[in-house]
Amino acid sequence: MSQSPSLTDRAPRRERFSTVERRKFVITIVVAGIAVLCLFMGNLLYLYGSVYQQASKSNALHILMVDYDGGIIGKSMAAAYQQLKSPSFPTLFTRSVSDYPSPDDIIQAVRGQQYWAAIYSMPGASDRLGSALLGGKAATTYNSSDALTYVWNEVRYPATSDAMLESSFLELVIAARLAYNHINGTGAVRSLVQDDESAVQAFLDPITASSINIEPVSQGSKVFYNTISMGMPIIQQFFFILALNAISLRFKLYSRLSPKVSGLVRFAASLFYTFFGALAMTGYIWAFRETWSVNGGQFARTWMLLWLLMHIYFCIIESATTVLPQPAMPFIIVTWVFLNITSTNSPFDTSPGFYRWGYALPGYEAYQILIDIWSDGGSHHLYRELPILFSWWIVALVLVSVGHRRRCHQRVNMAAMSTRGNAFDDEERTASGAGDDLKDQAGPILNGGRTAEAEPVVEAKDSRMGQGSANATAGGTNEKTGSPRNEGSSATAGPAPATDDPPSGEDSTTMTNGNTAIGEDKLPFQEGSAGAAQHVVGSGRPDEVEALPKTADGVRSGAGLDSLPDGDPARNAGLPE
Repeated sequence: MSQSPSLTDRAPRRERFSTVERRKFVITIVVAGIAVLCLFMGNLLYLYGSVYQQASKSNALHILMVDYDGGIIGKSMAAAYQQLKSPSFPTLFTRSVSDYPSPDDIIQAVRGQQYWAAIYSMPGASDRLGSALLGGKAATTYNSSDALTYVWNEVRYPATSDAMLESSFLELVIAARLAYNHINGTGAVRSLVQDDESAVQAFLDPITASSINIEPVSQGSKVFYNTISMGMPIIQQFFFILALNAISLRFKLYSRLSPKVSGLVRFAASLFYTFFGALAMTGYIWAFRETWSVNGGQFARTWMLLWLLMHIYFCIIESATTVLPQPAMPFIIVTWVFLNITSTNSPFDTSPGFYRWGYALPGYEAYQILIDIWSDGGSHHLYRELPILFSWWIVALVLVSVGHRRRCHQRVNMAAMSTRGNAFDDEERTASGAGDDLKDQAGPILNGGRTAEAEPVVEAKDSRMGQGSANATAGGTNEKTGSPRNEGSSATAGPAPATDDPPSGEDSTTMTNGNTAIGEDKLPFQEGSAGAAQHVVGSGRPDEVEALPKTADGVRSGAGLDSLPDGDPARNAGLPE
């Protein structure tokens, strides 16, 4: 009975590495490690380079400035900008009132991403300040925040908007106050009613600003909208495609279905998965919106846009898996993720010029449309963004169709080769394994304390009898003992082609199943073989043969043959079938 190996058993000896193989193994490990290091280093260098010295490129952010006041406050605003003008401060473009007749026009210009932000002086601001310096009711009702107003859209690159725009406006307001004191400080002191506390307060704090934030996003999750959230859809599609390919192979999709049907199945699976994947992404953005005021229509539009983006990513990765080797796919996916995240991580206006090729990436265009959706429309770049996205989708669909047909042909060819290989192996086994069944059926027996395997033969001869046949017919008598043989027993079973004579000094007997039982000459006994005449190792005396145990039907058993003394063989012992 076989025993299962234990932990204390000695492990089998394994094949040792040669010196050449060890060298190749080490070189392969080193090359793989260097390749992975270069992959992440290259992508991270690309990402970090997009924000290198970003603060010194703030002048690339264009801000609209309109003077509705036409007085001292408007002049102070313009003078303040001239003092702050530098590469680290946004560029202000002065426009006339005729270009933007009302503040609503300015708001729409910022909402439509024509400018990053805008600042304007309120109509009549200088007159209100002059009246407040004279005291009375005008001084009591004067609000310095009515002097200037700046407009910005925080949802458009939240980190950049907070760091560069809002801080720049606060700096500009402080500079405008100082410019006012420098321009009109002496005149304001002459007209100031010093006994009126409200007038004095208006003199000390003449100019501040109010803010119009088109889409405020105060939630902490806002930093993920243009970073990690734009990379996760790529990774989701990659892992789903891995699962889809494995399932397709498991159920033999390519060999059981035509390329057209299997392609439609995979296309339907991609549509359903990206549909619900986009719903899930929109759901977790909405779940953590906190006080962000967005409505159901914006939810639906966000969902549909992300559905299109995810299906674009699916088609791109699916087409890549049909032509690229599997070890290359992690490199492609990681690079694709970093390229799209870098394109949305910071505005191209503050990045080096060569990063602007990212306009062609689907992630960048999708984020620009998201900004438009969350800002409640008005973007003037949809003419560029939507065609780029749909171009990606159409091209990717064509590549997927071609790649899928190629994959189907490959799988069918592999299956055909496998079938031919299995048929060849079966023919080989049929041609060379005529006696294998007999070998498998023959079990080990005891032979003088040794275990051996029965070997199939068709005829053997007794060396002690010369060339005489050892076969006997049923009903005959034993030549040494004179005892009758068992009815129906025979030393051989049917005619068979002759084999070579056994070596000298070996006793052999041919059994009914074609196996040879040999004594002390290293050929095995078949214990209990059906209808066989066992070659008994012993003196060959009748009493020793009779000493063999009997079964229930009185037939001699082959058990205990190894205990008989050496001597002449006792042939034709009755054994059970």
